Amino acid sequence: MGARWLKLGALVVMAGAAILAHYLTPASGGHLLLHDVYARILYLPVILAGFWFGWRGGLLCAFLVGAAYFPHIYQHLGGRIFSLNLNRTLEAVVYLLVGGTTGWLADRLRRSHHRLERQSRQLAETLSALTERTREVFTAEEQLRRADRLAALGQLTTGLAHEIRNPLGSLRGAAEILSDPETPPDTRRRFSGVLVEEVERLDGVLKNFLDYARAQKDGGSGSSDLCPVLARLATLLGKRLDSAGIRLELNLPAQPPALAIGEDLLQQVLLNLMLNAIEAMPAGGTLSVSARPEAGDGRCRITVADTGPGIPKDIRERIFDPFFTTKSSGTGLGLSIVHKIVTGHHGQVSVLDREGAGASLIVELPLA
Repeated sequence: MGARWLKLGALVVMAGAAILAHYLTPASGGHLLLHDVYARILYLPVILAGFWFGWRGGLLCAFLVGAAYFPHIYQHLGGRIFSLNLNRTLEAVVYLLVGGTTGWLADRLRRSHHRLERQSRQLAETLSALTERTREVFTAEEQLRRADRLAALGQLTTGLAHEIRNPLGSLRGAAEILSDPETPPDTRRRFSGVLVEEVERLDGVLKNFLDYARAQKDGGSGSSDLCPVLARLATLLGKRLDSAGIRLELNLPAQPPALAIGEDLLQQVLLNLMLNAIEAMPAGGTLSVSARPEAGDGRCRITVADTGPGIPKDIRERIFDPFFTTKSSGTGLGLSIVHKIVTGHHGQVSVLDREGAGASLIVELPLA
């Protein structure tokens, strides 16, 4: 309110001073130019009134200035308002036009300013709401990750408990029989063998579980050549392949590229895939391992294919889950270890079913 009255006071002082100077300055001789200058100065309060108070303020100020200016014109022209110096007579009308036009433009500018301020506030509120929603999404995502980790841990615990419970039952039964003093020696020897087998089975379960837990997540370091790894695996699995009637085919490029994965981990990946393929062909068949570098995306595509019955569609998405297996003697951790190692090295592993002609497991790893 104080600023408004200050502006009104400034207009009154400015207009009054200009009108008084205009009245006191003779309109003849050497004072005519100064007389006209004071008349033009009267436009300044009119323009300021329109700018500060809108079209109403501009018109009111112009009317008051014109009313104060008009008697001087009448006196100067001797009552002949429209007969001489029409431009001086219309000066008061021009004041009204200038005041009204300036006020109208100022009102438009003020409305545009208010509209922009309102839109700016709305945008700020929208941005604040989006920021809050984004924060909520990140929080929910972190909660989902935590829930997924807990669910995975629960799945691992359940699977491990299941794998351990069965051998423990056999061990307990064998121990009860062996503790009976009337048990015949042959039976004792047979159940002693059962004890050894079940202990070895437990050891295998725990070894696979530790291999899964230790599989590198962050990619690790090192590189490896595919040919030496496959040569060692061919030697390692040679007797098992021969006894199962399985023929091994290696289809490798003339110069296989180096892969961005440690040699031991690459061997573990290929060993698990090849063992899985061997177990899928109990009646014999062909196990083929091929490699093809994809220079375009900096990866090498390794395919391990068998001629077994293939993988049913309904379980294809679950074969990499920990402890998922369709074999009575399997632990369900072999392919899980493969998946964890490969994805930990920025690669990917997938399954391609060949419609009754076997299954192909495809590993893609970055080139070194």
